[in-house]
Amino acid sequence: MYFLTGWPRRLLCPLKSEEEPFHVQPSSQRFYFAVLSETQLSVWFSRPSVLIVSYIESAKASSQFGFYQQAEWKQDDSMIAVAVSNAVQSLL
Repeated sequence: MYFLTGWPRRLLCPLKSEEEPFHVQPSSQRFYFAVLSETQLSVWFSRPSVLIVSYIESAKASSQFGFYQQAEWKQDDSMIAVAVSNAVQSLL
């Protein structure tokens, strides 16, 4: 059984423009989590919630590959794969 131990937290995502984050994917070992919006991927450390890196897709690349849809971590948390509307990209 799971019991809440604190209040929910609000993260300050450095998103460009008006994009809303729509997908949060924790890593398999729960050390990291990824936050996706249409053209941005942010990787966070879990405890404390600290932004590690944020990647913004260029307009040219997003028109070629499409928008981000989903993210999956590699089993050892060394890579993350991002599914886009036209293909699959692999990011470090």
